[in-house]
Amino acid sequence: MASVALHCVLPGKPLSWTRLREVHSLVKQQIRSCSSINHTKPVDPSPISTAASPREEDGLSARGDKEWKVLAQDFLRKLSEQPHVGLEDKYVPLKSSKSKSNATKVHHFVDFRRVRVLGGNGGDGCISLLSVYKKERAGPDGGDGGNGGHVIFKAVKRRKSLEHLSSYIRADSGDPGSNKDCHGKSAENLVIEVPVGTLFKRDGVVVANLDKEESLFVGARGGAGGKGNAFFTTDVDQAPRVAEFGGKGEYFEYDAELQTMADVGLIGFPNAGKSTLLRAISRARPKVASYPFTTLNPHVGMIHYADHHQLAVADIPGLIEGAHRNHGLGITFLRHIERCRCLLYVLDASQPEPWEQLRILKYELEQYQEGLSNRPHAVVANKIDLPESQENVEELEQHTDLPLVPVSAKMGQQLVPLLSLLRLLVDYAAEQDRMQSAGV
Repeated sequence: MASVALHCVLPGKPLSWTRLREVHSLVKQQIRSCSSINHTKPVDPSPISTAASPREEDGLSARGDKEWKVLAQDFLRKLSEQPHVGLEDKYVPLKSSKSKSNATKVHHFVDFRRVRVLGGNGGDGCISLLSVYKKERAGPDGGDGGNGGHVIFKAVKRRKSLEHLSSYIRADSGDPGSNKDCHGKSAENLVIEVPVGTLFKRDGVVVANLDKEESLFVGARGGAGGKGNAFFTTDVDQAPRVAEFGGKGEYFEYDAELQTMADVGLIGFPNAGKSTLLRAISRARPKVASYPFTTLNPHVGMIHYADHHQLAVADIPGLIEGAHRNHGLGITFLRHIERCRCLLYVLDASQPEPWEQLRILKYELEQYQEGLSNRPHAVVANKIDLPESQENVEELEQHTDLPLVPVSAKMGQQLVPLLSLLRLLVDYAAEQDRMQSAGV
């Protein structure tokens, strides 16, 4: 009977560690039932596509996973029956009144940067002996050197990306002292703005978390200015010929990364239409072409709603089977998905068996980080304007119980229900985060 149970839940497809533990417990249950007098029929395991392993960092239980699925499906059902009837302002997306930029350079989103930080050196002290009219030996008059500048990171809301962050940051050094007791000028501190929610790590350990606006982090302190020979004057030595060198500034290497890259991350195979979808729902201008891996860097677009709320959507470069083993564009871009609050699986409905795309994508996310694929998410069946997509979408609905929205990003079909659904999922995830932070 244990072999029968294994045959039912292992249809030749790769499973996550959580799923394997469920299989192990099921087999043990079957063995115990075989050795007992009362033989009971085992409970059939849930399908792989709907198995939910809780994400510890978000505190989402299996009940919570079921809750957002039911909310999303009911919401889509109401939209299909009565479109935009009695819909709250927060679910009504606004069309941008601005035209897209004509600039040739397109800025991509940067959520990780390795920086080397060096504080400014202190100025050297001066050795000088004053000689004035009718007083040849007027005493030492060497001034102190100025202090070097600190490198300070400041969290502000107007910054959204780490694109402006240089890989090498150095503060100014202090000026040296001079004669006639003139002290050198201290250098100004170098203040660099970063987005709110930026983490700084050194050797894999978090040393600073700028999760609040106006919070500061001193990345490297500047060196102190050296003392001039006037400082060393004593009763015994009235003319010291010694001064200090300025102190050296601190040097550190940090990994700066954003805790949250976007509210929603678009995930899919290459050429699934993620960039086209982002261009259709926002003013972002990612490159679109007919060959795979067109997008090599993530792009972020903003969606505006009637209640003046803005929602950030990120176009993640395409994933392929084996991405968790560094195939394709590798683990680097799986790290981007980790920083998205909700996920949107974009499937190419024109390809046969689009549910296999969904299975592979969820498997790759689970292999990279357990529970990552179970964040609040929905499925988008793109390219429904093609004739072969209609039948595939109908079959896809039978293979998944997730919220499904058929769209055509190129033709602009069914985009409004999708944007309303995204707002619902993001609000739910934000509420769960607030409850977790409050300890509820």
